[in-house]
Amino acid sequence: MNELLLAHLVALSLVVIDIAIRAWRIRLLVPGETVPTFWQTVTLNAYGEAASAVTPARLGGDPARFLGFRRSGVGTPAAIVALGAERAIDWVIILAASVGLAVTQGGHGVRGVKAMAPKLVSGDVLPWLLVVLSLFAAAAWAAHRYRGRHPRAFGRSLAEAWGHLRRMRIATVLGAGAITAASMSARVAILPVLLFPVRDMVDMGGVVLASFALLYSQLLLPTPSGAGAVELGFAVGFAPSLGAARVVTLLLLWRVYTLGIGAGLGCTLFLRSLLSSKRTAEAGP
Repeated sequence: MNELLLAHLVALSLVVIDIAIRAWRIRLLVPGETVPTFWQTVTLNAYGEAASAVTPARLGGDPARFLGFRRSGVGTPAAIVALGAERAIDWVIILAASVGLAVTQGGHGVRGVKAMAPKLVSGDVLPWLLVVLSLFAAAAWAAHRYRGRHPRAFGRSLAEAWGHLRRMRIATVLGAGAITAASMSARVAILPVLLFPVRDMVDMGGVVLASFALLYSQLLLPTPSGAGAVELGFAVGFAPSLGAARVVTLLLLWRVYTLGIGAGLGCTLFLRSLLSSKRTAEAGP
């Protein structure tokens, strides 16, 4: 088996592992006796992936998953507690990982920033940077409008999420934290795996750091799925060593594995649910 095929098989396996363990995690965080099945949590997480992919600042993710919880028979308070606790755990693990990567890979990051800064203001890249900044402004405005139209429960602050987390048993929190770390590791590993066949052309330590930054900066960027900034980062960061054609292919593949599969699954399951509800309504009379 050649390395390229093996890399794609491993990347696909990482996506499946991530989907499975995130479904396991959200089941663990649902309080009370009405806990959704494993497939129901896979489904509601997929709804969230699809909604996050197309809404500014990923604001549609939690509302979509909340609706998935309600369709699974989970009450509103339990759903809000689970989503709030998950958000708090995510940020704790992300901050811990950020510190860990800064300590172990900080040199790569400093060198990368120094190398990228002149390129961002070069004549070739500056017009694209201005386009990205314009996208950011439009997306930030849309996010502000979007947030204002949602119920208060969907605009939870981190303080409220932390409050949900504090009321949980320590064993539950630690278990969910370990699962979150495993999920994060699987997602971060996708880019290094895709680049493994050309590992002699890149700095793999820097690739790990770049993978983390490209994935989790999307939580802070206003455009849907970090659109614009992620593409610019790929172009400026990888094109000098890999070439433009290979970077375009890499970006498309990485987007498929980190975004397309989850969002596509969510759209498919949602459409199937709509068709099933329609058939049930038509058969009812």
